[in-house]
Amino acid sequence: RFKPNAAGFSAIYEMGEHVNKALASPGRTISPGAFVRNLRLLSKTFRKGRQEDAHEFARCLLDAMHKKCVDVARPKPPEGSARSETTFVYQVFGGRLRSQVVCKTCGRKSDTFDSFMDLSLDVARAKSVQSALKNYVAVEVLDGSNKYKCEGSGGKPHMTKATKQFTINVAPLVLTIQLKRFEYVPFGRGKLNQFVEYPLTLDISAAMSDIAGKETYALFGVLVHSGGSMHSGHYYCYVKSAMGIWHEMDDEGVSPVSEKT
Repeated sequence: RFKPNAAGFSAIYEMGEHVNKALASPGRTISPGAFVRNLRLLSKTFRKGRQEDAHEFARCLLDAMHKKCVDVARPKPPEGSARSETTFVYQVFGGRLRSQVVCKTCGRKSDTFDSFMDLSLDVARAKSVQSALKNYVAVEVLDGSNKYKCEGSGGKPHMTKATKQFTINVAPLVLTIQLKRFEYVPFGRGKLNQFVEYPLTLDISAAMSDIAGKETYALFGVLVHSGGSMHSGHYYCYVKSAMGIWHEMDDEGVSPVSEKT
């Protein structure tokens, strides 16, 4: 059911084919030709041979795989419904965020929940992933020109001071974090080149809506953008193998590296 449609491309089918080829060809590099040839079916903005954003590509690829799983389900669940979140793509990468607003006048709490496939963290004022995550879940005060309209508890709606906070309500099995290194400057977008420290084990317990339990992740992949701006550069990555050995993956070049590297 996952085979290509009339357009001749199925992201989830081609990913399965790619993985099968990789597992059956130890010591060889496998070209992801099907994805390169069909870039515009993942996103109409993509162009072969042009500088593109790796995070945007990852999002479009996962979305296409997830959508195909939803499309072949019978009966087909509405996109965004609880049943659409049962695809294996969502079960691996999907989590849920909670946005909670608390009225400082009547104490009323308003919760909104949204699913996510990755977290985008600001690093302009953060020296580590931990501090960026702490800033992400920091309590924001809504006051002045940014007051909150509270519906009240049986009374009339009123404009009031409130607090707002994002937390992780449901943690994903695999957590993907994007560091927002590109920022707007007077003549376009610049890159934040400062080093951002990241641990081998990340504890996100303090960022959870329910902090009673402990939620930790072990690092197994790092994607690097090499270049001084968003308009040029090169992507390569470090991946930890099942044997616990780190490798640098740079196009067709694969070489073992130390954990320190």
